[in-house]
Amino acid sequence: MQSPTTIGKSLDIRPARTTDAAAILRLHRAVLQERRYFITEPEEFRETVDDKVRMIREFERSANSLFLIARIGSTLVGFLTVRGGALNRMRHTGKLEIMVAQDARGKGVGRSLVEAAVRWAIAHDDIRKLGLAVFADNTRAIDLYRAYGFREEGRRAQEYRLEDGRYVDDVLMYRFTDGE
Repeated sequence: MQSPTTIGKSLDIRPARTTDAAAILRLHRAVLQERRYFITEPEEFRETVDDKVRMIREFERSANSLFLIARIGSTLVGFLTVRGGALNRMRHTGKLEIMVAQDARGKGVGRSLVEAAVRWAIAHDDIRKLGLAVFADNTRAIDLYRAYGFREEGRRAQEYRLEDGRYVDDVLMYRFTDGE
């Protein structure tokens, strides 16, 4: 899927392939280095290229999971996963996670990835509910999710302690694929 970005270049959204594993790992590490909006700190992150390859293969085999990447030209600028529930009572749910390169934010990358994930979920009868968790102070992300029909379903108060000693709530959001 190609769409324009606000920087005037074509954005390509497609399923992740095992050949993307190294670029996905580099982006994952770079985003964690910012030390914002993710619970894993850079020194705690131990994934390897082989781990990413295994993850991509796992998502390829799963009927209720999705792994998308976003590229501008040959540069990976974002990725999104929807991990479908593994247990029978949760197979209808998908947990969304997204990462976008710092210099690509605000340019339509995240919006395009979320839009593609919502379209995919609506088209898959296996998925009835998409859910996600977001830091309460990540207002840009919360606004993006709301624009695609996500609603707050709860909060985990002071769930995370930041490096500066402040605490931040974890906001749980969801949307049903039938628009309810």
